Amino acid sequence: MAELSAPERQMIVQWCMSAQFFSEQALQETISRIYDNEAPALQDTVDAVNLRLTRYSLELRSSMSQTSGERMWALINTKADAIATGATPYSPTLLTILKHLIEQVYTDQHGNFAVDLHTAVREATSKGSTSYSRRDAQEAIDWFCSDGWLQVADGWVVLGQRSCIELQAYLTDGFAEYMRTCALCKEMATQGVMCDACDAFIHPYCAGRLSETSKAQMLSCPTCHQLMESPSSFGPGKPGIRHNLVKSDASQTQRNEDDG
Repeated sequence: MAELSAPERQMIVQWCMSAQFFSEQALQETISRIYDNEAPALQDTVDAVNLRLTRYSLELRSSMSQTSGERMWALINTKADAIATGATPYSPTLLTILKHLIEQVYTDQHGNFAVDLHTAVREATSKGSTSYSRRDAQEAIDWFCSDGWLQVADGWVVLGQRSCIELQAYLTDGFAEYMRTCALCKEMATQGVMCDACDAFIHPYCAGRLSETSKAQMLSCPTCHQLMESPSSFGPGKPGIRHNLVKSDASQTQRNEDDG
């Protein structure tokens, strides 16, 4: 195994800062290129880089696609306002629109973590200046999607993987009552199925993995082990599972501060 020497580690950090948001495959290819195909294990590299970055309040974090299983990575600031820091190319108006859309998606009353595109465009337009048009709003949403903050799926606007990585602390602190976690992989769940016996949530990708490993090719809950024959589903275009809204003191305080 190659040693994690300072020059190579610094090259990896510089690449991550330039790329900002990238796939695990791209990260692995970069590490292999820097180490001339004698690269250390990915997790060893990430741990060494993060140890170095701690003093700068930076950290490499990742999130798995809830539908495909693809893992994406981002270099994030662990202290500053995640949206303002990560979305530095945007104007103050665009930052306001992005924050509003993310909150609208995350607090969707149907529990699907999705807003239809027509509504998203209308909401974005309302947050712009008096001359802000629907076309401007659509272009802004397209930009947010290309940068990984949002995603449009079959006419629905949902959180992109970048939001799941960089904004997890922000969403947990400000909207704890909406948080769902996959019972299998323990990552944020904004689409999937719910076990009707114990209310455990499971990503579509994780549910597929569970079914594949079952002898009967049937889905069983990883928490209570009950067979999930017709589980409730949530996500873009799904029936939805409404949130059991019990506001935590921390999330309500944070929201009041943001409003003030």
